[in-house]
Amino acid sequence: MSDTLTPDVIGRRVEVNGENATVRFAGVVPPLAGPWLGVEWDNPERGKHDGSHEGTVYFKCRHPTGGSFIRPNKVNFGTDFLTAIKNRYVLEDGPEEDRKEQIVTLGNKPVETVGFDSLMKQQSQLSKLQEVSLRNCAVSCAGEKGGVAEACPNIRRVDLSKNLLSSWDEVIHIADQLRHLEVLNLSENKLKFPSGSALTGTFSALKVLVLNQTGITWAEVLRCAVWCPGLEELYLESNNIVISERPTDVLQTVKLLDLSSNQLIDENQLYLIAHLPSGHFSMS
Repeated sequence: MSDTLTPDVIGRRVEVNGENATVRFAGVVPPLAGPWLGVEWDNPERGKHDGSHEGTVYFKCRHPTGGSFIRPNKVNFGTDFLTAIKNRYVLEDGPEEDRKEQIVTLGNKPVETVGFDSLMKQQSQLSKLQEVSLRNCAVSCAGEKGGVAEACPNIRRVDLSKNLLSSWDEVIHIADQLRHLEVLNLSENKLKFPSGSALTGTFSALKVLVLNQTGITWAEVLRCAVWCPGLEELYLESNNIVISERPTDVLQTVKLLDLSSNQLIDENQLYLIAHLPSGHFSMS
């Protein structure tokens, strides 16, 4: 990234030398020259301070050593979903394949094309994909509108764990283009909730949702559940969840609810979800 900063970088997820973080500050840090990003690391041991420098608080961290100041050109803001798929799943042709010429007719005029076979092969490879694993591929956004639906219309299972997605808006922009999506793993992403509320039908085919280590709250879980009317399995491991209210008109189709490693959940909280039909709860 260049040294030019814009206000929309705040809250973005980034990667620096293999470590993920969230941008909490963008600007100058006197007496140091030039622009800086203040980041809060997922791994607080990676940081140096709490967001302060020489007595001035520039941003706040949950951990006293969770923050660092980084030059913008050292930060990776990630790539889009479709580009990540192409990087992982499209087989590259050799030099001879790339140089092949083919005659196609545009109107009444024959035109020589180079690499036409290669392009058609790439499109065929993508359209056949049903299961995609993009774990730790620095995916941060959906990309060009309609691009995913056109290139990969048959995807049913997606692993997007440990990426750079910073909001549910971007997840929704991806899911809206995958009408057959049944399994979605978003573990280890830190997701802000969307600005809009008209999301009915976005995850209409979804059966399995994995949200382990995302920091999601119980209130947010119930909000997500509204988007997934046919959900059968929900995984919420290691989120420090406190079950604060009884689900109403949501989670009624869930057969497996994994609440493993949420140490704050007690028997009184479990009572609030005991009424869920055919529910199996995992608390190991």
